[in-house]
Amino acid sequence: MDEIVERFEITFNQIHQHLKELNGYPKNDNFVELLQRSKLKHSVIRVHFDQLKQYAKLRNAIVHERIRGDYYVATPHLEVVEDLERIKQTLDQPPQALEFATRPVLFFKEDTPLTHVVEAFRKHEISQFPIYTSNHEFLGLLTNDGIVRWIAGALADGHVNMDGITTKDLLGEDNKPNVEFLSSSGSVFELEEHFETSLEAERKLKAVIITEDGDPDLLPMGIVTTWDLIKVDRRTRDD
Repeated sequence: MDEIVERFEITFNQIHQHLKELNGYPKNDNFVELLQRSKLKHSVIRVHFDQLKQYAKLRNAIVHERIRGDYYVATPHLEVVEDLERIKQTLDQPPQALEFATRPVLFFKEDTPLTHVVEAFRKHEISQFPIYTSNHEFLGLLTNDGIVRWIAGALADGHVNMDGITTKDLLGEDNKPNVEFLSSSGSVFELEEHFETSLEAERKLKAVIITEDGDPDLLPMGIVTTWDLIKVDRRTRDD
């Protein structure tokens, strides 16, 4: 039985260390407090929140309510220890962000005619496209909302002249909207952190674009929107 208790305590402490890391090693490193904070940001913690909270109570009983050195008021079942170890394994090796991204990414150059982009919106039912220069420099994210706004501004007598209009013309002055970049080796935790940080700053993040090393001027390997985050929660629950 002591071996099972030892396995439980070691695994619990390792999860505690992960929670500290996910929260930037705050002064208040109480397990339940860190758990509550992490729940707001990370799907893995949300899914296992209730279990981990109960395991924290069990851990307190083991550590603080020991009657003597070799006798515990409460001891974990083997199934509990194995479940805790599975959660810890997920935290040790979280999925890569690229697994939840839309791939391949359809993108356009700055001189692509607007008519071509509108056709792509219709054909592929994608709501946003990264736009690049001929030298692969990232210019911005062209969205269906941006196209609608441009059409509304260009409307005259019920008609819009698209002749000669390119993607660069539609990006406007704010040609670099709320887009962030992540390396292809980045974890789902890093991905969720991008969206959570923007939310805390009251800044709507339209997308995270994944490139080989996180450089904005490399061609995109995947793109993640808030809609894609639903896939993170769904897969975590299925696992």
